[in-house]
Amino acid sequence: MKNKVDYLIVGQGLAGTFLAFQLMQRGKTVLIVDKGLTYSSSRVAAGVINPIVLRRFTITWRAKEFLSYNPDFYHALDQFLGKQYHFDIPLKKLISSQDEMDFWEHRYAKDGVSDFIHRELTDASDAIQPAEPLKIGLVKQASWLNISALLFDFRKKMISTNSLLEDIFDFSELKENSYKNCEFNNIVFCEGAQGKYNPLFKDLPFSLNKGQLITIKNTSLPADSILKKKVFILPTEENLFKIGATYSWKWDTSSEEAAHKIEADKTTLLKSHLEDMTTADYELVNVETGIRPSIKDRRPVIGRHSTRRNTFIFNGMGTRGCFMAPLLTEEFIEHIENDKPLDSEVNINRF
Repeated sequence: MKNKVDYLIVGQGLAGTFLAFQLMQRGKTVLIVDKGLTYSSSRVAAGVINPIVLRRFTITWRAKEFLSYNPDFYHALDQFLGKQYHFDIPLKKLISSQDEMDFWEHRYAKDGVSDFIHRELTDASDAIQPAEPLKIGLVKQASWLNISALLFDFRKKMISTNSLLEDIFDFSELKENSYKNCEFNNIVFCEGAQGKYNPLFKDLPFSLNKGQLITIKNTSLPADSILKKKVFILPTEENLFKIGATYSWKWDTSSEEAAHKIEADKTTLLKSHLEDMTTADYELVNVETGIRPSIKDRRPVIGRHSTRRNTFIFNGMGTRGCFMAPLLTEEFIEHIENDKPLDSEVNINRF
């Protein structure tokens, strides 16, 4: 454990990892405190990067800015760790009704959506083994981030340089400029869902939601694209696909039996959605569940504590963290180091 750092970062999910990386790229010293909790949403997130909200075919917030920034960021991160984690991959929206086809055509002509989708629909290939006749709409500029491998490898690198303390953060040990035997200039909380219970930011309107993914084994589905209908089918490794995801804003934790029933019901739901997309046989390999650190207005929460001038939060990335977080991390660091204003939609002062 380092004795003095520029930044103490609490949490090594996607937000904490990106923040530590960007700070080190600027020559800053960091120490991460993270226990590696299994329900971290980052650890089970699929990592699909998509500039379009496919339910309404609308462009996501600041999509062009994020798409412009991300390639160089992910290339630098790949170079830093010596391995590729970010991959361009087509995203194919499965369309099964005339109404959906008409809506695709309608949205193509609206509000710059044509920059992100192809107008022409094509027939589904036999490789998909569709459960019903389907058309396919192609989304432009989609990609995939192998989040689980990235977090694992980044963690190993930080441990090897004594830059990560594997522990649950103890608020009773936090002083103005020190934590245990480590002094810091700034402290940033990137705790994900645990941020809801942070006593320094207890008034923030977190709206946690639980999500589930399943992994299946299949030897016939196409491994060169992401398929999306009610859920996505994402190829990750040879003959392995992630299917997801569910969203639950309330869940019963009154007993272990109740929790298991809910998880079983969500697994059944995912399998049902999968079987609405394809008739291909599959084997269920794994079930993963994480709790997303959403904020009630569905925007990240970033900024400085109201009274502790060296204390910050960088949280609430939600389902689009791997899309938004690279540029937001850069803007956050500029805010701390050079007093540049934050985007009003993510600034903690909105609360």
